[in-house]
Amino acid sequence: MTELNPKILNLMQFARKAGKLVAGVDACIRGMHHRHIHLIVIAGDTSERTAERIRYEIKEDGNKLLIIRAGEQAEISAALGLPVTGVFGISDKNFAAKMIEYWQA
Repeated sequence: MTELNPKILNLMQFARKAGKLVAGVDACIRGMHHRHIHLIVIAGDTSERTAERIRYEIKEDGNKLLIIRAGEQAEISAALGLPVTGVFGISDKNFAAKMIEYWQA
């Protein structure tokens, strides 16, 4: 399993404080349908079925969303002060762009 870059986790914390982070599968799917989500982060230990559901929804919607798959649910959720969740959506273009930049580095 890939480690989540600490810089990405840090940006996720800022996004949460700014109200630009959506947590949970259903909330992320709703946000994707409304075109509010610019990036999806899925914890590496999230079930394959859940990840597949997100991929399916992105494809069905005709979205070109990038998925970052790394880290562990407990680690990410604890850092964000949320109940244990494996799927997170970033609803701010700038946060998303910077996270993608760090992910590809």
